[in-house]
Amino acid sequence: MKSEVIKNAQNLYDSGQVQEALEYYAAALWHNKENNTELLYTWLEDNSLIEKAGEQAVCTFIASILLIIDHCDASSQNRLWTLCQNIFDHMEICEDREDTSDRYVVECNLYRHQKKPEKALAIILKGLAKGGTTSRYTFAGLTYLDLEEETEAEKYIALGYQSDPNNASAYNDLGDYYFDKRQWKKASNCYYKVLQTDDYNDCNWAEPSWIFCCYMLDPDPYELELLLLFAAANLDNQRAQLLCKMAAMEQLIPNVDYLDTSSESIINLVRNVRENGNTSGVTSCATTCQESASSINAMRLALEEITGKPSHFVVLASKAQNPPLDQTIDEEGIILWNYRDINTPIPTVNQPSEDVKRVVEELASTDFSLPIWYESAKKYVAMLSESQYNELYGVMVYPPHQTIYQYPAEDWLFRVQFAAVCILAQISLHEIDKICKGQLDWPIIPAFTLAAWLATQDTSYISWAEKILNLIKSRISQENYCFFEHAFTCAAYLLPGKDKKYYTHLWLWRQSIES
Repeated sequence: MKSEVIKNAQNLYDSGQVQEALEYYAAALWHNKENNTELLYTWLEDNSLIEKAGEQAVCTFIASILLIIDHCDASSQNRLWTLCQNIFDHMEICEDREDTSDRYVVECNLYRHQKKPEKALAIILKGLAKGGTTSRYTFAGLTYLDLEEETEAEKYIALGYQSDPNNASAYNDLGDYYFDKRQWKKASNCYYKVLQTDDYNDCNWAEPSWIFCCYMLDPDPYELELLLLFAAANLDNQRAQLLCKMAAMEQLIPNVDYLDTSSESIINLVRNVRENGNTSGVTSCATTCQESASSINAMRLALEEITGKPSHFVVLASKAQNPPLDQTIDEEGIILWNYRDINTPIPTVNQPSEDVKRVVEELASTDFSLPIWYESAKKYVAMLSESQYNELYGVMVYPPHQTIYQYPAEDWLFRVQFAAVCILAQISLHEIDKICKGQLDWPIIPAFTLAAWLATQDTSYISWAEKILNLIKSRISQENYCFFEHAFTCAAYLLPGKDKKYYTHLWLWRQSIES
């Protein structure tokens, strides 16, 4: 049964009021009141449609179709695209208009919907050659954005804004582009331009986005409170609700704002032993797969701490990890352990001097914050001689005793390793490469995390950090539990300048691990 909208539109068309029919039905499409593809096919197949209705009405009609075309099935989409393009191919005269029914703007948008940005750009630049209008500048900017040409996109969107400061909707798109790349300052500036227009619909998106960017630039509780209050006052604003969830995830970053704890099976075992207070008979642990050397070392250190006696704890794993934990990427990769077998790693490094232990202990005993530790590490480098640098690797196996007990042995070992990595990085960032190319053990976590974090501080580090993260990703086991997989998803998420697909993938990956 035909709706009243369809009946009215068809009556207008059949009575010769074709322009009015197209404008009437376009308005219905704009307001999501109708979507009858059969009617669209019939009208678009009329070879004399332009003569009957005029170019502007036809362009307005096609522009309205683009609002609903993404919701059609693939077959309908292809047919509508073909029919619309056929009309433009037969449109010989183009009036020079400044509105969004401009033939060049609509045709450009048609190609953008088809994911053909090169063709879209060629069309809109042809329009700009005839004259610069707000819509043409804006769509040129959006098309350059599709092509990820940031400089040109910024230029044309700015030109569109200059010609009409009340029309800043394109800055939402530009803001989203920088948002997805985690370029918070640029995204914030874009969203703020939208807010200056007071356009209700555009501001509904821009306002929570701007608040979120402000929070990411300066994690002030006040900014977070503003976002939460906005979301609470606008429950139907899906953008605000999503950003609240993102803020919760971004608020504290593992191994940047706080030290994450190992969830390896034998580390969980030692925590149970400590909690239950029963250490009798805890001499071995059977696991399905090989455990990292540091986790075995941490277990022994923890049992010695609990019992006050040397531990002879052994792990009985049924199979080796793949990739192998004992292998390095190349000859410069750091080797801390010789593996007698998959369950028996033997240190290859010597006991560090008391001076080196004391330096690392001092940093490891402070409240953790990666930015603070990395900056503080400069001071500790100055306390060491060049001949003592390699002893920092010894500390990763033979941690100093805590002068004042603060942390369980397994957590203390990781803190010591993290502190040592920060100091090594201040000596040379090449040490980070050597650790990440080395044996798969706990120290790789602070190494690749530090690389990713440095990329957020200085864009010149992005390429280097990306190479390290790609290397680490290639070393994640596809068969067994991987002790550094969660830390990797958190670190890789820090890397700026990637696209939305990249961050979404990491988000979902991390969520799957945590669940």
